[in-house]
Amino acid sequence: MKTLLIKAVFFLSLAILAQDNKSSHQNDHDPMRPYLSSDQLALDTEIKYAKCIRLQMAGLWDETAKLYTIIANRGHPTAQLHLGKQYVHGNGVSQSYAEAYKWFALSDTSIGNHFIELITEDMSINEINEAKKLIKNFKPSYK
Repeated sequence: MKTLLIKAVFFLSLAILAQDNKSSHQNDHDPMRPYLSSDQLALDTEIKYAKCIRLQMAGLWDETAKLYTIIANRGHPTAQLHLGKQYVHGNGVSQSYAEAYKWFALSDTSIGNHFIELITEDMSINEINEAKKLIKNFKPSYK
C-alpha cells in the first residue's frame, strides 16, 4: 500500500510539472531572448548548443548551421555570434556579410560589435542597409 501511495504521488508530481512546462512564458525575460522564457526551452537550447559545438568540431557545417539557426532565433547570444561567423566564411550557409552583420548585432555583445567593425570594411552601403533592414525585421522565436 505504501509503495502504491509513493508511486501515485510521484506520477501526480510529474503531471503537475508537465502542466507547468506547457506555458510558453514561465519566467520574466528580455523579449529578444526567448530561450530564457521557460526552464524547458532554456534546457533544450543549451543541449542544442552543446551539440553544435560537437558538430562544429567535426566540421559538419550544414548540421551546425541548422541548429545554430534554431537557437540563434531564440536569442542565444553565443549561438548568434557563431552563426554570424558561419555567414562570414560560408560554412554550411551561403556567404553573406549582411546576415553575418545581423547576427553579430543581435548578439548585443562587445565581440559582436568588434566583428561588425571588421566586416563593414568589406561591405557596401547597400549591404549595410540590407543588414539593418534584416535586424529591424527580426522576430525572435519561442520554438
